[in-house]
Amino acid sequence: MTSNKNTAQRTALIVFFIMLLAVISLGAFSDVNMHVNGHETGIIGGFFGFVLACGIGALALLFALGLTGVVLAGVGILLFFILVVVLGSLALALLPLLFPVLLIVGLVALFSKRNPA
Repeated sequence: MTSNKNTAQRTALIVFFIMLLAVISLGAFSDVNMHVNGHETGIIGGFFGFVLACGIGALALLFALGLTGVVLAGVGILLFFILVVVLGSLALALLPLLFPVLLIVGLVALFSKRNPA
């Protein structure tokens, strides 16, 4: 039993080699020429240029997604600290309201009988 990763890699390699064989056979049996920036390019050069462009595009996509992830993580951390500051200031603002409760709890704890352990 193979994992999904191995199956996906095998499928990608099979598709790549089928495309490579199709391009080589097209170049061998056809007189197709492309013009890139005013220069004549054969089908093989065009295919490898296409593969190079796809690789550069994939690397650019990974870089952009990575940078976006770092920015979103930074924004999340910033929002967390803002939430902590807001809740902390709210707790400090409500602290005078807790003094009567803390006083009663302290008096009960002071005058309650405790059995020594």
